[in-house]
Amino acid sequence: MNTLYKNILLGALALCVAACATGKNAFDKGNYNTALDRAVKRLQSNPNNKKAQDVLIDGYSVASEFHLKRIQQFKRSQNDFKWESIYREYTQLNNYYRDIQRCPSCMSLVSPKEYFTEQEEAASSAAEVQVTIGKESLALNTIETARQAYSHFEMALRFNNNIVGIDSLLTQARQIGTVRVLIEPIPIHSRNLKLTNEYLENKMFEYLDAYSRDRFVQFFSALESEQRGIEPDHILSLDFDDFVLGQAEIVSKTVEIKRDSVVVGEYTDKDGNKFDVYNTVKADFTSNEKTLYSAGVLNFEIRDAYTNKVLTQRKLRSEDIWRHSWASFNGDSRALDKEEIQMSKRKELPPPDPQTLFISFIDRVYGQVEGNIRQFYRNTEL
Repeated sequence: MNTLYKNILLGALALCVAACATGKNAFDKGNYNTALDRAVKRLQSNPNNKKAQDVLIDGYSVASEFHLKRIQQFKRSQNDFKWESIYREYTQLNNYYRDIQRCPSCMSLVSPKEYFTEQEEAASSAAEVQVTIGKESLALNTIETARQAYSHFEMALRFNNNIVGIDSLLTQARQIGTVRVLIEPIPIHSRNLKLTNEYLENKMFEYLDAYSRDRFVQFFSALESEQRGIEPDHILSLDFDDFVLGQAEIVSKTVEIKRDSVVVGEYTDKDGNKFDVYNTVKADFTSNEKTLYSAGVLNFEIRDAYTNKVLTQRKLRSEDIWRHSWASFNGDSRALDKEEIQMSKRKELPPPDPQTLFISFIDRVYGQVEGNIRQFYRNTEL
């Protein structure tokens, strides 16, 4: 590439960069927000930049006219949510005003106009529309329309956080829009073992209290439902179809272990020199492993409280294995390695009690319970 061509290319590139920095390219494409933003920034650092001055003068005039025309169009519209669009247009005009106010050299070129009163009035009208539609939805008195009402009331607060009675409306909408779920007591079918479901129920309700905090769903025990007079919409039941607990198996294995070249003594020759005596040593090593196998199928079911129709049902299968190993040996301990020595020092432990085994098994299956609850009530976020 020759020098002349390089200079032409560099010059064109410099012009392009300068145009971008002053906002001219953005202005030519009708991107007034970007154009004015770049022009103001360039004039803050270089008040005498002619291109940036031109962009600011022409850009502010054209952009203001553009947004004001859109406001008039929206006002003629029959769209219920037109005030939100009008609010956004006034917001952009006021953004121009703030940006130019922060640039002294810009103020000598244009006289920006503020529309803060108009913006506030548009916000108030937008909030009023959201409240009106929310009240209409709430009056239908269904779970779905109450949730829609809640969304409208929340949207209203984005435009006006000083609405009379809005807290009461939000509370009412949440109450009507909330699904109330009764958790039935979890039966434990065991003739020979005294087991309690308290651990599972406590763990569940701790999770469900946190889960329902920001959702249109609440969970109650049978006692709470009775004491507070709560009529449930859904009934969640957990029932063990079948389970085995602590099915024991012991596996023992004996092997002969040999180790060569082990020092077994000392030899002294006629001159009094001492030498190690090497030989092969042996030991019968018996390893033992006890396993307690627990497994079961938990029936997860959610029913409609009014029709008793099953809404969802899952068979949750899980298992848990408790293991303990120990060993013994007959013979020379020098035949064993460090791991075998350590294992031979262990003694057979008594198995955990049934309740401990049951809790360990519950921990295995519990994650599936949470997952199914999250899946079924996934569309209940506030």
